[in-house]
Amino acid sequence: MATARVLPFHPHADAEEQATTHEEFVQAVRRAVVERVPDPQLRELLLEAKLVYGGGPGDVRGICYHQAWQNGSSHDFIEIAATGEESHVQLAGTTIHELAHTLAGPGSGHGPAWKAACAELGLWVAQAAGQEYLPEHFETSVRAKIEALPHPSDGQPTFANRGTGPALPRRQKPCPLGIGTRGGRSRGAGSGSRLRLWVCGCPEGTAGRKVRVASDTWDATCNRCGTNYRLG
Repeated sequence: MATARVLPFHPHADAEEQATTHEEFVQAVRRAVVERVPDPQLRELLLEAKLVYGGGPGDVRGICYHQAWQNGSSHDFIEIAATGEESHVQLAGTTIHELAHTLAGPGSGHGPAWKAACAELGLWVAQAAGQEYLPEHFETSVRAKIEALPHPSDGQPTFANRGTGPALPRRQKPCPLGIGTRGGRSRGAGSGSRLRLWVCGCPEGTAGRKVRVASDTWDATCNRCGTNYRLG
């Protein structure tokens, strides 16, 4: 297991005085970022995913199993791995990383739809594996919310010091993208991204922007051409 790094965030003084568990911490991170999603159905999708803090398979920091939890209907199952834990900020980053798989949908892998989902949830710099999470990787307001959270005070994993159990690799593998998906390619009908393509009115070939957002009712204006974005 990698040596724990000093947390680059500086929690508020009152946050330091509060006690919380790892399980409570990842749930609090989810609540902090889900409210950024404008579509209420997609927010509910993220909140209904089964999010747990567990041991993990030993070679990833987190994993998302699409449609692997039944509770009246099928939901994603997301595990944040103790065997891959390095710091509190890494736990927060990994939680957003895995929630982005749920937001992007099965078949998106670590492709453009997943990266857009990470950005929408407040993780502006997102890598498939081995990311050393830094404060500037998070959107400012999301970073502030994470800073305000009490850090887990229920201990820390010591798998690498036990002499038994999983021998952790020096380099973490990419998470399995939600079991059954590869490289962002669709795996059949209904497995594509939940993000919608929005375009502005800038002439083709100019500096106009195309943006993917998880909403059918996004209200935004291009600062270059002054027109509202529309579904592409």
